[in-house]
Amino acid sequence: MSVQSVNRSDAVQRADTLADLTRIFIPETQICVHSPPGSPNLLDALAGLRASGWSGLRAVVRLAADGVPDMDTLPLPPAFAHPALRRELAFLLELYGDLLDCTAIGLRIERLDRAMCPRWHVDRTGIRMLCTWCGPGTEWLDASGIGPRGLPDSAAGAPATGQALPFDIVLLKGSAWQGNADGGAIHRSPMVAPGSEPRILVAMDALRDD
Repeated sequence: MSVQSVNRSDAVQRADTLADLTRIFIPETQICVHSPPGSPNLLDALAGLRASGWSGLRAVVRLAADGVPDMDTLPLPPAFAHPALRRELAFLLELYGDLLDCTAIGLRIERLDRAMCPRWHVDRTGIRMLCTWCGPGTEWLDASGIGPRGLPDSAAGAPATGQALPFDIVLLKGSAWQGNADGGAIHRSPMVAPGSEPRILVAMDALRDD
């Protein structure tokens, strides 16, 4: 994908199309969000996944030369037999692999009944993709950058300036991305209300394939 030019240098960019996700490569951009249309079939499949009590998945996914992920090697639960769910996961893997030009992806699918990282923070990663399938989405601040002592004190109690919706594709640039040592997306996990349905979160990181 070629980088799409923009007329502003906000830390947070909205991607109207999938091609616009390349705005994450603009040096000033720390977060890029695309909101795709939802799928009723996917909602039905996810209801079964939540009800199954499945705890989650961590795996390394290899991509073929044409960018197609090897889904058959993943230890997926029976609920993933639903065609819509397998297609959605394969689509996200292929999209992320193409965007980051990688042949291996670290995949996490988390089933969460509490906030995993409730404080504002910056990840020491390259560019991570997050997609919340169920429950409240990732929150962020419309700012970037960390000082010698970490995040400014003023950020500790700051309210979120943005939050992902279900199925939003969110790209977060970390401080390990080239030229971004003093930057990074400031974000946190949302709170999950007691007694509510658990979140299901998909996370991807590009891996170097040795």
